Amino acid sequence: MDTSGQSALGISLTIVVLALFAGVTARPIWRTTIHRPWPAVIAVVVIGVPSLAQFVWPQLGVALMRDPVATLEHGEWWRVLTAVLAQDGGLVAAIFNLVVVALVMLAGNAVWGWWRAVLLFLGSSVVLNLAALGWGPGGGTSFASDGLLMAVTARLAFEGGSLQRWAAAAQLAAGVVLIAAGDAHGVALLLGFALGAALMTFSRSGMK
Repeated sequence: MDTSGQSALGISLTIVVLALFAGVTARPIWRTTIHRPWPAVIAVVVIGVPSLAQFVWPQLGVALMRDPVATLEHGEWWRVLTAVLAQDGGLVAAIFNLVVVALVMLAGNAVWGWWRAVLLFLGSSVVLNLAALGWGPGGGTSFASDGLLMAVTARLAFEGGSLQRWAAAAQLAAGVVLIAAGDAHGVALLLGFALGAALMTFSRSGMK
């Protein structure tokens, strides 16, 4: 599996997924969290400081990134957690990823509430970075962002109208295409949707 997300197909489908997501989440973001953006601000600061600092001190990125050999052979399991704080696609990609983090955290806070949004964001990152130990080294926020994005999409699809359901179907189709092309971000998209659906089911059953 390719974890870089830098293929032409990967970039194109990422833009499509983000455009659909922005379209269906604009209203809940504006109504619910535009005046309470602190979860998104905190996430961008916490992730952005080490992510951008690595371009001044490259050894920081080396210490934080996912490294299958260091993890499996030397017990450096913290990398499964800290890979979200490092970036492997260059400065422009790092800035773009931070913008996406802000978007998905705003939407996640609006749709799920801040603590569930954080749980979905970090949970997606950890699960996929564990899986990615078999795929190769790297780092970044895309696994976490894709997971939360699709968890939000899942709730909107189940509770919204036809527009939300059609958008979700297109995003899931993009995930399937990415998996077929060997792009790990497709796995992140489908996992996020599954986590969102599971959380909805658990929450509803707990209310009965």
